[in-house]
Amino acid sequence: MEANYGRGPIFNTQTDSIEVKPLAGGFLTMSYKIDLKKQTIIPYTRLQYYSGGKKHETDARSHLVKEIEAGVEWQPNKNFELVTAFVYSDRATQDFVRRNYMESGFLLRIQAQVNF
Repeated sequence: MEANYGRGPIFNTQTDSIEVKPLAGGFLTMSYKIDLKKQTIIPYTRLQYYSGGKKHETDARSHLVKEIEAGVEWQPNKNFELVTAFVYSDRATQDFVRRNYMESGFLLRIQAQVNF
């Protein structure tokens, strides 16, 4: 678990200016390790939330992010890992050019990793 609370710059669409306002966010990852003979399986779930600005982006763009990810990591041996994850993401941003940009959707992520 990781959390972030504080104050930071954020674009305000009502006043067309950058103001210092509260920000909050974080993520929680839950997982369980299963050892089967010489293989390891790790199912996991991750919840993520962020509401606030990002000072390194143009106009200190404001963000509202809500995501949930569920996946499984499979390690058939110590040199290879395969992760399959399903993600639902709901995101909204606001800046001077894009006042109310929203996107949401699902994605499937498959990642292979070789360790040496």
